[in-house]
Order: sequence, then structure tokens, then C-alpha cells
Amino acid sequence: MSQCSAENVELKEAVDVLGLPVRPYCIDEFIETLIARTAAGLRTRVCYLNAYTFNLARRNSAMWHALAGADLLYADGQSIVWAARMLGRRLPERMTSADYFARFARRCAESDLSLFLLGGEADVAHRAAGALCGEIRGLRVAGAHGGYFGDEASDGMIDAINGSGADVLTVGLGSPRQELWLAQHAARLRPALLWCVGAQFDYLAGCERRAPTWLRERGCEWVYRLWRDPLRKWRRYVPGNAAFVLHVLREMVRARRGGVAWPRTG
Repeated sequence: MSQCSAENVELKEAVDVLGLPVRPYCIDEFIETLIARTAAGLRTRVCYLNAYTFNLARRNSAMWHALAGADLLYADGQSIVWAARMLGRRLPERMTSADYFARFARRCAESDLSLFLLGGEADVAHRAAGALCGEIRGLRVAGAHGGYFGDEASDGMIDAINGSGADVLTVGLGSPRQELWLAQHAARLRPALLWCVGAQFDYLAGCERRAPTWLRERGCEWVYRLWRDPLRKWRRYVPGNAAFVLHVLREMVRARRGGVAWPRTG
């Protein structure tokens, strides 16, 4: 392991954002930390926080504990960066994995680390793996499997993942399922890095389109996703985002009055 990698093994101290411990990484540091810790064999369970996953956690104590107990929780949405700023904390930037997952995979290839892709419909994970391998010379994909399996099949899935010898397990089962599944089974899984990646495989496989760059740069990718699929995404983004803003405003008022931090669920 290089000296640069060795310096990135330790995790940054988290900052409290609405009661959850978010690590203040920028993308380059984040990638190098994941690579360094995986190369060193250090177990790292990684989850992301955005307005949607925060709202889920407020309603589901198991989801809250899955996020709070992650080794590395990072700001996936601009909403979290904004909320932190409003509450007097600093997060360097929004870190949606679709913006840099290929860079991470390229660093895996350079470090001889293998990936297992778990999630998506039917053959989406296999198509995503094919897209990555077609783009990144020398990348080792130890396995890929769709995300449609029941709880009764989890034992077999864990055996398949462990038997693959993968160093990195990326899980795209959707929230809250991916967070709860990893939290429940982390102790039995052998890959050093366990990372919830949401819809990442859909983007890699070409099943979902990204928003235009100018929208992404302004933290408004959710507007594009709502426009593309209003029936499925309306509840998530319209009342969901409004509820999140209300949470932040209430916390700001409480902080100014000298109240306690936003209470943890569960």
C-alpha cells in the first residue's frame, strides 16, 4: 500500500447533521479512503444521506440505526450540504456516487481490488458490470446478481458473495432495503468494503438517464427525476422535500433557543 493510501486509512471525524454523524469528505478524499481501507482489509460499511433517506429514517428506527451505525455516512444530496450549512456545520460537497463511481472502479483496478455488484432488476447488475469492464482495463468483477431475492434467499446470497472472494460489495437494493440488509448481515459478509449505492447500477447499465450537467451542478437533479417519472417520484420529492425543509427550520429555531440537538429516533 502506498504512503498516500496509508495516510487515508483513518476516517475523518463526523459532524452532527440533524442527529446523524456525517463524515465531511470531498470526492477525491472519499475515494482514496475507501481504496486505502479496503486494501488494508479494514471493514467499512458505507451509507449515504439525502433528504429521502433522512425522511425514511425519521419514520423507521431500524433505518435510523443503520445510518447512525455506519462506519462512513456521507452527504449524497445537496439538501444535506445545505442543512449542515444552515446549522453551522461544514460539509465540503455533495457526493452522489453516479458522479464518480467509474473513478472509484478505476482505482480498484489499479489497486487489484475486485467488485461484487448486488442489486437492480433482472440482468441490470450484469450489464452494469459489463459496462464497467468495457471502460476500465484490468477491472476484476468477482460477481453480479440482481436484487430481487427474498429474505429466505439471503443465506445463499451471502455464501455466493463470500465465495466470490470480492474485496468490495456494492449494494443497490433501494432504500431502506439496502441499508437494513447490510446492517443485518454485515458481520457475516467477507468483503472489506460494504457500500450502499442506490440506483448506481441503473445508470451504469443505461436504464436511467442522468440530469443535464447544469442541473446537477445546482443540486437540482431531483427536479429532472421528478419530471421523468412524476407518478413514482412525486411523493418522494414534493411532500418529502417539504418535510425535510421543515425539519431543518425547526432545528434552526431550536438551536437558536439553546435547545438540544434533534432527537435520535429509536
